[in-house]
Amino acid sequence: MYKLLIVDDEKIVIEGLKSAVNWQEHQIEIVGSATDGEEALKEIMNKKPDIVLVDIRMPKLNGLDLIKETKALNLDTVFIIISGYSQFDYAKRAIQLEAIDYLVKPIEVEEIVHSIKNAMLKLENIKNEKQATERINEYQIALEEKRVLDYMLGQRLVAPEKEQKLHRFSFFNIGLKGFAWENSNATEKIQASLDRVKSLLKDRKIDSFIYTIDSEIVIMFSHAGSEFGDDLVQDLLSLIDHDMKIRPMVGISNIYETIPDIKKAYNEAKEALKNGIFSNQLITYYKELEMFNHSFDNRIIEKIDSFFNEKGPDLLSGMNLFMDKVFLDCQKSSLPPEKSKFVCFKIVNHFLEYIESEYEVKKSGGGRYLVYQELNQLQSLEEIRVWLEQFIEQSTAFLNENHVSYNEKLIIDIKSFIHANYKAPIVLDDLGRLFHKNPAYLCSLFSKAVGNTIFEYITKVRLNNAKKLLRTTNLKVSEICKQVGYENQKYFNQVFKKNIGTTPGLYRSQHILK
Repeated sequence: MYKLLIVDDEKIVIEGLKSAVNWQEHQIEIVGSATDGEEALKEIMNKKPDIVLVDIRMPKLNGLDLIKETKALNLDTVFIIISGYSQFDYAKRAIQLEAIDYLVKPIEVEEIVHSIKNAMLKLENIKNEKQATERINEYQIALEEKRVLDYMLGQRLVAPEKEQKLHRFSFFNIGLKGFAWENSNATEKIQASLDRVKSLLKDRKIDSFIYTIDSEIVIMFSHAGSEFGDDLVQDLLSLIDHDMKIRPMVGISNIYETIPDIKKAYNEAKEALKNGIFSNQLITYYKELEMFNHSFDNRIIEKIDSFFNEKGPDLLSGMNLFMDKVFLDCQKSSLPPEKSKFVCFKIVNHFLEYIESEYEVKKSGGGRYLVYQELNQLQSLEEIRVWLEQFIEQSTAFLNENHVSYNEKLIIDIKSFIHANYKAPIVLDDLGRLFHKNPAYLCSLFSKAVGNTIFEYITKVRLNNAKKLLRTTNLKVSEICKQVGYENQKYFNQVFKKNIGTTPGLYRSQHILK
């Protein structure tokens, strides 16, 4: 139903217009009337009618000025002029103000109905244009979010000569100590909180992109010329604390302006958060971390970074000798306990990342919190050294006891190959040749270890990636179909519905990120 307001300084005209037409039959609801321009403007502001039938000559505010005032309110209201005068100047101004029609009294019912239908058509066009604009804006935002994410994760590079300046930006990485990210209700709870964060930033006219990566909330802020005060940081953390019932910690990067610095800023915020977790600090700025690093011999930190970056095959066996050298340097530099803890933190953090990547042993976010908390309670250099040696020894023993067998490694390699090549056709005979195994034996081995056949696993990987694309992009289903390894869209639809329980289109409408 469209809402109609009738404005005329003669009540008899208003009553006549109300009764002259079966408005409901034309999907019209009369929401009010007014006998002067000022009263009409108040009615428009309160009831926001879609269509206004308005006389030109009225007390306090004439009809043409009423249209002008309404346009200043940025409403989509359309106007039909009714007048006892046919002066050219009135008609010209009405056209300039984009009135739908100019009807001269006495008015025939057919004229009114015809004008109303034109008004409805105009409103429909306005609605369609707005929706089209919104879709374009949403698509552009989604593309920009994807582009920023690619830069953050190093999946897209920029040539130095093509460096593009942005508004000044920085990253906030937020950790939630003890939050069960793997819980099925976590996604819904996090999304509700992030929606409130987006509203807060929008209200303050701050541009941002928000992601959840590796059990952290990641926010890229556009500073647009000014630095944020602590009040914004506190408001964000208070909001998340209220929603999640968990005390959040945040790492904040330095401020940058060019695309190549997006990844750098993200890594700074990530590093700052890790240090904040270690030191049990609510807010950690990377610039403070830099000052801390420069306050003692940087050669110790560089030696640690270099040892783990090389990632030699004998890294674990060389750990004890390496730690002896590091702690000898600490003693020579007369590092106080706090700085010794930081050196130990760097070793622990590198070590955890190493075993996660090399051995597929995943240390949960909650586990890291406990490790850092235990380390932070130590007081002397000797206590720190003993604790670190025990931690490395226990972790190494665990790895040796749970080291993957040849067949387990083979399964890991097959999975890695599938994840890297799911977009292309994968044939069992080709897998047999690649891994030097009989295809039937390979299939049997995989099924026993994983609980799915190789082809069921390939389908699962393809459909998981298809679901991700349906949720996070505006690509057509036909394009997504090809991107995940299906040439035939009809077959893709059948496989998707069989495994997911719904069609790709319906899945997108139910799960698309707002």
